[in-house]
Amino acid sequence: MKNLTISTSTIYLLSILLLSAQFVLAQKKATLIDKYFRKATQDGFSGVAVIAQKGKIIFAKGYGLADREKNIAYDQNSVFDIGSITKQFTGAAILKLEMEGKLKTSDLMSKYLPNVPAEMQKITLHHLLTHSAGLPGGIGLDEELIDAQAYLKRLYSERLRESFGSFAYSNAGYSLLAMVIEKVSGMSYEKYLQQKLFKPAGMTQTGYVLPKWKNENIVIGYRGKTRWGATHRKSQYHKGVTYHLRGNGGIMSTVLDMHKWYKAIKNNTVLSKAATKKYLAKHMLIREGRHYGYGWITEQKEGREIIWHTGGNDYFMNYMGFYPDKGLMFFVGCNTGKNPTPYAQKVDEILHGEFKAMDASLAKQYTGIYQLPSGQKFQVRFNANNQLAVRMNQSELYKAFLSTGKEDKKKAQDYDNKTREMITPLLKQDYAAYAKLESQYVTDTPAAEIEQGVKEGFGRMIQMMGKPQSIKVLGSVARQGGKYYLTASRITFAKAGTQTNMYFFYYWNGKSLMDVDSRSEDDMIKRFDQQEEKKFFAKSNQLAIELITKDEVPAIKVGKQLILKRVANLK
Repeated sequence: MKNLTISTSTIYLLSILLLSAQFVLAQKKATLIDKYFRKATQDGFSGVAVIAQKGKIIFAKGYGLADREKNIAYDQNSVFDIGSITKQFTGAAILKLEMEGKLKTSDLMSKYLPNVPAEMQKITLHHLLTHSAGLPGGIGLDEELIDAQAYLKRLYSERLRESFGSFAYSNAGYSLLAMVIEKVSGMSYEKYLQQKLFKPAGMTQTGYVLPKWKNENIVIGYRGKTRWGATHRKSQYHKGVTYHLRGNGGIMSTVLDMHKWYKAIKNNTVLSKAATKKYLAKHMLIREGRHYGYGWITEQKEGREIIWHTGGNDYFMNYMGFYPDKGLMFFVGCNTGKNPTPYAQKVDEILHGEFKAMDASLAKQYTGIYQLPSGQKFQVRFNANNQLAVRMNQSELYKAFLSTGKEDKKKAQDYDNKTREMITPLLKQDYAAYAKLESQYVTDTPAAEIEQGVKEGFGRMIQMMGKPQSIKVLGSVARQGGKYYLTASRITFAKAGTQTNMYFFYYWNGKSLMDVDSRSEDDMIKRFDQQEEKKFFAKSNQLAIELITKDEVPAIKVGKQLILKRVANLK
């Protein structure tokens, strides 16, 4: 056999063909992603996305309106609040100062902060960076103007949590890191970021007050039909950036600048290789397969490992992730309070060739208005994420689609009664009475602390939506075979002739109250993931739904017995 030789021109041609094939594949994926987001806008998505591969942006596009009142569309230059993604700048700044020999992550925070109480003397910068310092999640509202001295005084009055040494997410810890950065650098937090991080990365649209943004690029945050506003104005940054946000959230940016930040990390533009390795390391276990670094989460997925973080304030919600070994980065931002993670996950699936759109004809056939045996009517829709979605804002719907069928009626009624008794004082804004009742079921939080937290959170809702008018307990459903119960209640607020509903969820374990959270009307949607063409499933309560035909009419089979027929199309 003769020696096989390949000419330079042949190699060049093969390279061109390979690059051309990669370009075509990237364009195909970009088209699928655009189609996905255009469908997602029908589910209420409004925002922007950027995707980059091997250092080049392959997709950058906005959807919906950045400002409804001015009819300004979202685009790649839109400026929005990135929320807790701010933390990665704080983590990088601490490591930059360590590179400069001005501090060590192993240093005690008391080396840099004054009057640290005795029980907090053991907290290091590493603890703060990894959310393992045992500090509370926060100590006030984002909009409250508070300086460093007042912030420390209030934080020091808190007791150290039992979570010290293990992961417990804390915005307060990153506020303290911002103070450390200011103490050590002699600059304001934002000025240090601008000079040491943003300028080297080429980022001109990122910060609190220093960037020269165009007014028409500022994004407004919304929740349902409620206009909230722009973060830098709502939080009065012109009066001084509050320490409730400084270092842990509230920075505003664009997707183009966030791509520049990713490249700065990847190319070691800001941090050395050693510092970058430390920055992205798996320092603190969150749960199996997920670890926290210094402002980043590393998660093991099937066959690949992603580094990511989310950030938001219930109006602006964002997800940023990248694969270090693939040169792949994506960012999804939303200004309507939508959880960005499902959208980002679908982008991830499209990029890896794993996403398959639902059959459009099937979705059209079964979308419509259905009816419960009682006569209660409700809507069934299918979203861009291949999920069957049902709004559960009524008692019958809540029980039908969230129950497990293993509820003990006596226990469920008991939890209904406890919840009703507890929330009734909120109608008169009697926070002390509410706290007294809740403290009976929460062993590690005194009534005074509960009262303060509820006063701030519920007070914020009243400010936005008006005074509470009525309450209704929707019911209690079992979880994990009856080990836990989840009780839902609705409080109706009224302001200027407009009524708004908020839903409160109480998580019970025996006689103990484990957690409480709230959701808006837009969040009261149960989503069932598509398993097969006509079968859908919810892991949370192990409920299966199957698309069937009953009396020659589209119907859904809920669980093993309940069959509900479609009675009308959606207009």
